[in-house]
Amino acid sequence: MAQTGDRETPSDVSDLPTAETGRFTEPSQVERRLWRNIVSIIAIAAIASAVFADRRFTLGLLLGGAMALFNFKWLHASLRSIFEEAERMAPPGTSMKFILRWVIIGLVVYAANWTGYFNPVAILAALFAPAFAAMIEAGYVTYKTISEDRGER
Repeated sequence: MAQTGDRETPSDVSDLPTAETGRFTEPSQVERRLWRNIVSIIAIAAIASAVFADRRFTLGLLLGGAMALFNFKWLHASLRSIFEEAERMAPPGTSMKFILRWVIIGLVVYAANWTGYFNPVAILAALFAPAFAAMIEAGYVTYKTISEDRGER
């Protein structure tokens, strides 16, 4: 009795998804959908907040949404440069960039809260837009994978 582990390669490589069958999983397509989902989530939340909440909460959502977009783009650029440049080790200063990014965001949240014009809960809620967009993307990819598998049978 032979047991196969998680790290072993499959015996039949033809079972793996190809570029044609898994087109919806191409990195450029996933990145485009993630960005679109983040912007959509922030826009829907801001519109709903403008209708149902006060001005401070809406301004907090808009500021947090802008910071979420900034954070996402900065993280994306950092990871892209790490993967392009690094062969065995991350480039020098990589961990400092990740820390600096969150220090800047923390300082902006603190300063915005200090002014009194922005609701800090709304700012923090909007910072979760990329996580929610990633969950939407995961659901979409799961749906497409299942629907393609059913179409092949």
